[in-house]
Amino acid sequence: MSWYVALPSAVLAALLLAGGAATLVSGWVMPLQRGYVHRTGLFGWGQLLTGAALALQASTALLDRGSRSGVHLAGLACLLGGLTFLALSKRPRPAR
Repeated sequence: MSWYVALPSAVLAALLLAGGAATLVSGWVMPLQRGYVHRTGLFGWGQLLTGAALALQASTALLDRGSRSGVHLAGLACLLGGLTFLALSKRPRPAR
């Protein structure tokens, strides 16, 4: 991975991690997403997992070839988990 791909990924990962932490601590969601998010805690965890996945993908620029596949697989698992959490956070809670 080249620096011109790793650098924007690292910046986006930092933004997602900061947004996820802010959502978990205070319940704050960005204004564009407030109408869609029903479960803020799940949304925060989804942002944290997605940010971690991007950070893992960006860190592969610093690793040797042998360990890149394991990091890519861990990043893919984090990305799928984060996207699942983000999708579930937009559904209202089931009525009991």
